[in-house]
Amino acid sequence: MQNTPAPKTSVRTEGTTRGYVPHTPHDRVSHLLSQALSELESKHKPNDGQDLHVAMKILDEARHVIDGYDTYVAAHSSPHPDIVGRMLEAGDHRDWERVYREGRTQFRLIPEMSAGGYEGVVLQQLAKISKAKNILEIGMFTGTTTVSLALVPTVRKVTTLDIEPYLKDINVPYFVQAGVAHKIDIRIGDAMTSLDTLDQENASFDMIFIDADKPSYTKYFTRIMSSSHLLAQGGLIAVDNVAFKGAPWASAAMYDMGEHIHSFNETVRQRADVEVVILPIEDGISLIRRKEE
Repeated sequence: MQNTPAPKTSVRTEGTTRGYVPHTPHDRVSHLLSQALSELESKHKPNDGQDLHVAMKILDEARHVIDGYDTYVAAHSSPHPDIVGRMLEAGDHRDWERVYREGRTQFRLIPEMSAGGYEGVVLQQLAKISKAKNILEIGMFTGTTTVSLALVPTVRKVTTLDIEPYLKDINVPYFVQAGVAHKIDIRIGDAMTSLDTLDQENASFDMIFIDADKPSYTKYFTRIMSSSHLLAQGGLIAVDNVAFKGAPWASAAMYDMGEHIHSFNETVRQRADVEVVILPIEDGISLIRRKEE
C-alpha cells in the first residue's frame, strides 16, 4: 500500500470557516479519504487482520483515482495562455493579507479565489462555441478569466465588474502585456449599480460569466433576466462555483456558502423561462440560456 500523504495545509477561502478547505468537491473527497487512511493507520497494529489491510488498500486506491482526475483532464486539454500562468503565479505570491492590512482592498482576498488556467480554457471554448463578441464578467479578481476571454480572436469586448480599485491597478499591466487592454472595459464599483448603468446604456452581451460574491448570485441573475437586452438574443450565462465544495448537497459547518449556492441553483432550476445544465468542471459551472433560443 502506498504511503498516505501529509494532511494538506490549512487555508482560509471564500465562503468557509477555519481549517483546511478544499478547492473543489474532488479535493474535499480526497481530503476525507486521506483523513480516513490516517485514522486507520494510526490504529493499525502488526497483528491486525487481512480485512483492515484490504479496506485501507481500497481507500488508498479511491483517493488516487480522485486525486488524479482534475490534473488529468487539465493535462489533456489545450494549455492555457502563457500570460494566465504568469498572472496566477503573481497572485499566488502576492501577500494579500498585507495588502488588506494596508487598506488597499476593502475585503480579505486570497489566491484560491482566482479561477485556474484550465477553467480559462473552458470559458474560451464556451465563447467560441457561442460565437460571443461582447462578454460581461461579474467578478474580475486577478483577471485570469478576463484576459482568457479577451484573447479569443472573435471577442470584441469584455466588460468586467469588480468592487476593488486595487485589482484594476494590478491587472491592467498584464492586459497590456497580452495585447488586449483595448478590448477590456473595467467597471469598478458595486456590481448591481454597474448592471443598472449598463442597462441604461442599452448594453447587450452574448455571454455573461458570474464569479463573484456567492450570496449575491441570485440577485445578479435576477437583475440580468429582468432586462430586455443585457443578455442578448441567444445569449449564454455561465456561473462558477455552483457545486461549491459539495456543500449544496453535503453541508458542513465550515462551508458557509453552500446554502447560498443551493438557493441560487434552486432559483434557476425553477424558472420556467430558462434551461440550465450544471457541468462538473472544477467547482461546478452552470450554463443557462433562455428557452427556445
